[in-house]
Amino acid sequence: MSDGIYLATAGAVAQSQALDTTANNIANASTTGFRADRVTFKEALTGAKSVDTAMVAHAGTRVDQQAGALDHTDSPLDCALEGEGYFGVQTKDGARYTRAGNFQLDTNRNLVTAEGNALRGEGGAPINIPPDAQQIKREGSTLFAATGKPTAGDPPKVHSGMLEASNVNVVRGIVDLVKVSRSYESLMQVIQGYHDVETRAARELGGPK
Repeated sequence: MSDGIYLATAGAVAQSQALDTTANNIANASTTGFRADRVTFKEALTGAKSVDTAMVAHAGTRVDQQAGALDHTDSPLDCALEGEGYFGVQTKDGARYTRAGNFQLDTNRNLVTAEGNALRGEGGAPINIPPDAQQIKREGSTLFAATGKPTAGDPPKVHSGMLEASNVNVVRGIVDLVKVSRSYESLMQVIQGYHDVETRAARELGGPK
């Protein structure tokens, strides 16, 4: 079998994964605090007919750390972070981090996410909001848990009555989606071409003499 079909298949697999990632970004263009994933590729070597052949491979994704725009909502429970850092929340699977600050109150007046996960305060304790509270403010690092060191050396500012929008650029996402789709379709056509050639060769060369 020709090395070309292996190369085309590797490329098609990588483009398929890029297609899924790009589609997911576009689907979350209106998700509060969402940060897009960027696909990375790497060169892989494979022994084909005893010759090392370079092929493209999917190397995973990285999170685009560019912040989304801050939008005013005038809801006192909405919070947005300005700067590097994340809100820490407690889920059934343990502590997790998010930039989505569209919080609500549970029956005990504790701050929870839209999914019902408790916002973690100092020491991991829930954050209780008294009935007479007017807005949410940060005291020290109570309202957020940073992952790693903030780039500016200072903790992020917490803005009450605002939400961070998704950092997905829909126009760029659609352009990327079209580009990746065309690359995938082209590679599939190449694979089909190799398959047709080898099928015809096997039929003609393997026939009666």
